[in-house]
Amino acid sequence: MYKKQEQLTLIAFDGVVYSNKDHYRLESDYVGSYNLIIDRVNEDDQGEYQCQINTEPRKTKRIFLTVQVPPRIVDFRPNPPLHLIRAGSPLTLSCRAEGTPMPYIRWRIRDSDVHRVEPLPPDNSNIWFIPSITHAFPRTVECIADNGVLPASNRIFTINVEYRPIVTVNNDIIPSEQYQNVTLECRVLSRPSARISWEKNSKIIDENKISNTRVNQTMSISQLTIQMNNNDDFGQYNCIAENVHGRMEAIVIVLQELMTTTTKNHRHSKHHSTKTNSNRLFTKIRSALTTAITTTNVNGERDIHISSSSYRLWTSNILIYLLFLFQFRTIYR
Repeated sequence: MYKKQEQLTLIAFDGVVYSNKDHYRLESDYVGSYNLIIDRVNEDDQGEYQCQINTEPRKTKRIFLTVQVPPRIVDFRPNPPLHLIRAGSPLTLSCRAEGTPMPYIRWRIRDSDVHRVEPLPPDNSNIWFIPSITHAFPRTVECIADNGVLPASNRIFTINVEYRPIVTVNNDIIPSEQYQNVTLECRVLSRPSARISWEKNSKIIDENKISNTRVNQTMSISQLTIQMNNNDDFGQYNCIAENVHGRMEAIVIVLQELMTTTTKNHRHSKHHSTKTNSNRLFTKIRSALTTAITTTNVNGERDIHISSSSYRLWTSNILIYLLFLFQFRTIYR
């Protein structure tokens, strides 16, 4: 048997192996059939093999051996898996692979945030070029080389995009009454982490009133709790975040909410109560007056002869009741 390279190389003859490679061996069924066994096949074993029978004419059988090789990712230029880059800069990720057959390249995002949408490069592209990277770019991406021969090969890239802080607030205007406690909150996105502070009238607020909480590698929440003791506590507050790439701030305004509604309601309630009481008293007076008139009429029916003195007494009582009622209505009007 021969292996054809640039020229034929003898491997075995007449049942004897002459090759210096120890992974070649022959098997025979003793009836003129010989099989070449290649143990631990490697890439160098790929090529054309010939089996010749010394007859007249000579008979030759040609066999081409293809060795499938699992994919492996190789670097033709420096390409570190960890990239530290500033937002707005271009980025090129390279993923070149070898194997037999030729591997197929695909990219995927490994971040757990499934809501983030990031355009991937075309299929079977070993270059991913980002002309201007943003702070929302995935932190971890992966290229996978696969040619159907196990195992597939992959490479993970970690991208740290640095950017100046981004500050947001949930409520930029907060109404509050005097002597109430108010909590102001702002959220800060940054890499590297930012120093967060609060200002009022261009003066830095004591850090004892501030609570800064780190949510993850890029987000922090800052809360400022203040008591509205006087008018100077109301007004504009600035949440400021700063790192090596810049500074940004957000404004929260605390407005003083006057107690006009409460006072009005209180006055209305008092007036309503007074009016109710006056109505009740007026009802009692009117009832008493009606009773007096009725009684007089009854007495008149019982005794038609009414003396002049009784008539004057009855008339004066009526006038007193009417005068008292008029004065009472005037006071509580």
